[in-house]
Amino acid sequence: MRLARVGVKSAALMVAVTFGVPNAGRAGDHLACYKVKDTLTKNTFAGVDLLSNDGGPNNTGCTIATGAKLCCDPVDKVGVPPQPGGSGPGAPTTRFCCYKVKCPKSAGATLDFADQFGSRALPVTIPKMICAPVPTTTPTTTTTTTTGPACVTGGCAVCGSCGHGECHKSGGGGGCGAPGTAPICVDSSQCTLTVCSSNADCTDPSRPTCVFIGSAPGSECCAPCP
Repeated sequence: MRLARVGVKSAALMVAVTFGVPNAGRAGDHLACYKVKDTLTKNTFAGVDLLSNDGGPNNTGCTIATGAKLCCDPVDKVGVPPQPGGSGPGAPTTRFCCYKVKCPKSAGATLDFADQFGSRALPVTIPKMICAPVPTTTPTTTTTTTTGPACVTGGCAVCGSCGHGECHKSGGGGGCGAPGTAPICVDSSQCTLTVCSSNADCTDPSRPTCVFIGSAPGSECCAPCP
């Protein structure tokens, strides 16, 4: 990754280059950078090496000072027409915060820069700032499965985990019977009134369970309630 070399000239400025990052979870291929008053405790880190990944000069024995002088947010730039010699859109990037860095003098190099405003070769010597990525965090989703009361005695007792469970059992009373002897928990909000004497009479695949009720027509086909 190329190290950002920028100077603080105003309270807010747009950086028209794109930083490549391992995690490109945020939208926007440009960075809007803002002058900030960092709340981090001021500190220095000596003996830092800045090693280029794309043919730029390496800088060794540098010292980084915190806190940040600029912090940048990814944005989409709208309203600038294509420029002669300009490049196409860059890859989505992430947030960055930039810190002052001091490195020993070096011979420098001439680097090629091509962004959406044009192409040019520029001489560089020693970096003035180092910009650290702010990794994008992916929200985690937790699914909680609730197990409701078991269907045992019938009698229209609450059962299951669907939220509308109704326990049916032959001889269980309460107007909640069933064709067989085993108790059945059904979703009372997913039932169709019909004449049935067994599950074979329930032809809707979403409501395959026949149960008996105390009102006409005396039966219905329901969705099961696990």
